[in-house]
Amino acid sequence: MAENLAQEIRDQETAAKNIISEAKAEAARLLAAARIDAEQSVKNTRQQCHRQWRERVAEAEREAEAKADEITAKGEAEAKVFYENNKDKTDKVADWLVGEVMAAYGSR
Repeated sequence: MAENLAQEIRDQETAAKNIISEAKAEAARLLAAARIDAEQSVKNTRQQCHRQWRERVAEAEREAEAKADEITAKGEAEAKVFYENNKDKTDKVADWLVGEVMAAYGSR
């Protein structure tokens, strides 16, 4: 009976060693899978952040372009009004200037 008991203890020890070995292998597999998942999560987050950054830059560029168009249109309108208001003065000054140049240098 003592011999059977000793053999049973040895068998149980072997079984326990196998269980421990399998548990370590499973733990290593789970750890590797967790690392892969974490790396993929970091990669996906970086890509998402970069995509959001590009979208925000594009939106800011669209807003800036619209504002620039608005400012340009306003400036052109103001320039036209200024030109119309001062067109008579401009024509008079241009005529005077041509007269002065022609008087000084003549037509060659």
